[in-house]
Amino acid sequence: MGYYMKSYQSLLSIFILFVLFSFTYCKKGEDPVTIKTAPQASSGSVTWIRPAEATLSGIVNANNSNTTASFEYGPDSASLGLTVDAIPNMVSGITDTTVSAGITGLSSNTKYYYRIKAVNEIGTTYGSHKTFRTLYNVYFNPDVTYGTVNDYDGNVYKTVQIGTQTWMAENLRTETYNQGTAIPFVTDRTKWAALTTSGYCWYNGSSDFYGPLYNWHAVDTGLLCPVGWHVPADPEWTILTDYLGGETLAGIKLKEPETLHWSSLNSNTTNESGFTALPGGYRNYQGTFANIKQMGFWWTSTKDGSSYAVYRALTCNYSNVDKNISFMKSGFSVRCLKDN
Repeated sequence: MGYYMKSYQSLLSIFILFVLFSFTYCKKGEDPVTIKTAPQASSGSVTWIRPAEATLSGIVNANNSNTTASFEYGPDSASLGLTVDAIPNMVSGITDTTVSAGITGLSSNTKYYYRIKAVNEIGTTYGSHKTFRTLYNVYFNPDVTYGTVNDYDGNVYKTVQIGTQTWMAENLRTETYNQGTAIPFVTDRTKWAALTTSGYCWYNGSSDFYGPLYNWHAVDTGLLCPVGWHVPADPEWTILTDYLGGETLAGIKLKEPETLHWSSLNSNTTNESGFTALPGGYRNYQGTFANIKQMGFWWTSTKDGSSYAVYRALTCNYSNVDKNISFMKSGFSVRCLKDN
């Protein structure tokens, strides 16, 4: 009886091992058994917006089955109409993968809808509908030859030679310092008023071609502009205005000559310099926004005491370039100047 019992126990042990082996391994050379399901997908943000182009982003998890990623977009939410392959187009594995796609041929100042689409052998998944609005066309001087420079975020700016200086011909739009650290984004009015360190915001929370507004503490880091560029000191602004005929006349040669963005303009405004100044308004030290489309304010890197710094300003229907001081907590636009 003991013999049979031992044999039965041995057979049972072998059977259990066989079952465990079967569940753990597949055929020789194959991967362990995995469960495949429809992909996961979520629509991301738009990281680059211009009058005729934008870059869409999203996240895809293939859930162990090769998955094709793309974006659907268009001006009609009911029928997006247009499709573009994501980069990368094919996603695999079980981890979240960030994908993106650049789209072109868009209409300026137009609201577009988009969503991500992920397809594998199990099924199709769509991300939620999201929207963005393309920028107005900015009227650069067609008689000026422009260069370009990129910031850390990948924004591309036109640049222009004015006398001995090379300036950005667009307001800075970066949300990241040039070494990769995010600039603190502060929307709350009370928190903005209390800031004694770096911060930026968008005018009334709306991302547009005027660019963000930065407090002077962000300027003072020395990291706002692309490497090889800097926020100009006040004397460097003076070099610019002197070259253009002095502070009382330079404004007409600096401003974009269209009332699409300016509420009104001097009749003789030319943008002769190619600087293409835009009126992004400002955010005061108490967190209140004012003067968009009427005035443009730009920080200099020049301090004035312990609480103030120097800024330059342009007004819609005046030809002069003003110089004044403001609390470092204020939010102004920034133009960068290439290092000598």
